Amino acid sequence: MKPITTRREFLGHSAAILAVSSLPAVVRGQSPSTAAALTLSVNAAVKSATVPMNFTGLSYESAQLGHPEFFSAQNAALIALVRRLGPQGVLRIGGNTSDYTRWSPDDADTARNNTSSAINPDAGTAAKTASIITPQAIRNLNDFMVATGWQLIYGLDLRRGTPENAAAEATFVAKTLGSRLLAFQIGNEPDMNHNDGEKQRWTFDQYWSQFVIFRDAIRKAVPNAPFAGPDIAKELDWITNMANHKPDLVMLTGHYYAEGPPKDPAMTLEFLLKRGRNPESGEIATVHKATQMLGKPYRMSEGNSCFHGGKPGVSDTFASALWSADYMLQLAQAGYIGVNLHGGGEGLYTPIAGSIENGFTARPVYYGMLLAQDFVGCTLVEAKLGGQTSAANVTAFAATQGKQYKLAVFNKSSLLVSIAIDGLTASVHSAAVSLLQAPAIDSKDGVTFGGSAVSKDGSFTPRSQSTLSLRHGKASLDLPPYTAALITT
Repeated sequence: MKPITTRREFLGHSAAILAVSSLPAVVRGQSPSTAAALTLSVNAAVKSATVPMNFTGLSYESAQLGHPEFFSAQNAALIALVRRLGPQGVLRIGGNTSDYTRWSPDDADTARNNTSSAINPDAGTAAKTASIITPQAIRNLNDFMVATGWQLIYGLDLRRGTPENAAAEATFVAKTLGSRLLAFQIGNEPDMNHNDGEKQRWTFDQYWSQFVIFRDAIRKAVPNAPFAGPDIAKELDWITNMANHKPDLVMLTGHYYAEGPPKDPAMTLEFLLKRGRNPESGEIATVHKATQMLGKPYRMSEGNSCFHGGKPGVSDTFASALWSADYMLQLAQAGYIGVNLHGGGEGLYTPIAGSIENGFTARPVYYGMLLAQDFVGCTLVEAKLGGQTSAANVTAFAATQGKQYKLAVFNKSSLLVSIAIDGLTASVHSAAVSLLQAPAIDSKDGVTFGGSAVSKDGSFTPRSQSTLSLRHGKASLDLPPYTAALITT
């Protein structure tokens, strides 16, 4: 990798320069391309959405509850890394293994489990992992939620379960978790379900008939049980179909994976960096329609970079950090109330990797979540990019919080990008800049945010790495290739 040490490759003019002593290479062994000049116009008068305090979320497999010590007050290392993502947040338990778990009211059944100490994502597809969930697991889970300060979305088995079993499980979960229970989800990706021995997938009407049966059984046992759904994989029309039935939900939910399957050679770093929830996908328009119909918000309850467990050399690299932060802010701007990135074990895309025995570490995608977390409680406002946008894969977001501005700029290209910023408060004369960066876009290690790495014990000391000088609400920022900047006034 050849570092760039001269600013002459950037541009020859700037009102305020972000000095960079060493710029990351595109991919190891390559050098970055020439510069692109962009403008970023901020208009605080045009507001989109305020980011909820519990916007950030994680998602884990239901089978993980078969190892009751994982989500427990004794797992201090995991608690520290979860809390580092925010004092409030949402843990979602579900995934493919929720189709294979079974509730037992007898703690002695815990001993019958052969559950690994840490379950990888997509274990239900790969290994049909079955686990018995017992009261001990739920009591420990409650202690974990108390220690983190987060809330819970809890998945129940629809595909192979029974209404009676779901009601018994929900009763104990609701009684134990109390106000920390945000919602139950009945079924995981029901739009991918099919009856055993049949290839035809369920229609929405099939799902709805089963949902009502399970919901009514649960509500009979837990009259105030909160629900979310339909927790789809990809069939967007199910969201509006669900809303049209006017169910009593606290939120609508669905999944999103940026790419896949991993065996497809087209699933590359470059492809990931261009993936997000753009208007052409149709999802945002569908979600807006459904939320207006039902009068309830929408949360992306499971997703990540590449389905079927992730892709080596993509999901576990710095590219996932740039993607996750950019994607989360896209959804926040669209009015979504949260994002739960899926993970667990040593999964390729998991935000937190590891086990109780071996300890836990923050993967690259985790660092992107840290950047996005900086925007909770802020109101996103208009941020328009202009100039040589066709030559660069650059996105930008702006937000206000009182008199403070926050900007996030993502350079997801091999270009050195110079950005002229305009529209900030004229009375502000400086802004702090913190960078999300790594040695290279395909780096699996060496990721930092604000010049700091996250330690295994959750310690993290980010700092301002540079200061932008502002004059009349204007500034200039030089951003290296494959780097993101958080700018705070």
